[in-house]
Amino acid sequence: MMAQKKLALPLLILLTAAGLSACSGSGSGADQGHFRTIAQESVSKAEYLPGDLPIPAGAGITFTEGKLVDGKKSSMLVYETEQSMAELGTTYQKYVNDKKLKRGTQIVDRNNIIINGKVSGAYSYSIIGSSSDSKPGGAEIIVTWIVN
Repeated sequence: MMAQKKLALPLLILLTAAGLSACSGSGSGADQGHFRTIAQESVSKAEYLPGDLPIPAGAGITFTEGKLVDGKKSSMLVYETEQSMAELGTTYQKYVNDKKLKRGTQIVDRNNIIINGKVSGAYSYSIIGSSSDSKPGGAEIIVTWIVN
């Protein structure tokens, strides 16, 4: 009986450690597990937004609009999320870098995100976010995209 107890405790510790490591993220998977693309989320009225633009899975979309005015395609997306500013900032900075978009301002801190860029005659974009006063731990993000 004592031998079973001696064997059970290390086995229990090993199983617990394996379970915890399976639940924890590697840190680099934020944009894979918690984020999806506009296309994957089936965002309505997302004309002229890049289909591969990442947004948090299950984001509370409060406004979308796409227009064609004077040959310019413009779109706006507004959503609320529980994702941290750090995760949002890292994901959008990676997206901008991976897409080789012209970078202007890139400010990411614990309460705000400002990422924008412009290529005259081609496109401009901005991703602006702030912590939500009405929902502690939440954030509101506004994405604008204009293609000339």
